[in-house]
Amino acid sequence: MLDWNDLRYFLWVARTGSTLAASRKLKVSQSTVSRRINVLEEHLGTKLFVRKPSGYSLTPRGQSVLPSAEQVESAIL
Repeated sequence: MLDWNDLRYFLWVARTGSTLAASRKLKVSQSTVSRRINVLEEHLGTKLFVRKPSGYSLTPRGQSVLPSAEQVESAIL
């Protein structure tokens, strides 16, 4: 079962393109965001982001997860 917090971190990294910006929005450390993204990717067995010095971008699998994560967010909020 997926953890809502992991999905929140996923959504904010997808929206901002960086773990630093997501950490600021979520008011947690950057390492927490990175760690939770890694846990989510391990749980799903796939990479959700391409990590580059310029930031994070969604992989094709990440793009396919995004609408479902947004639906979960809408239902929770």
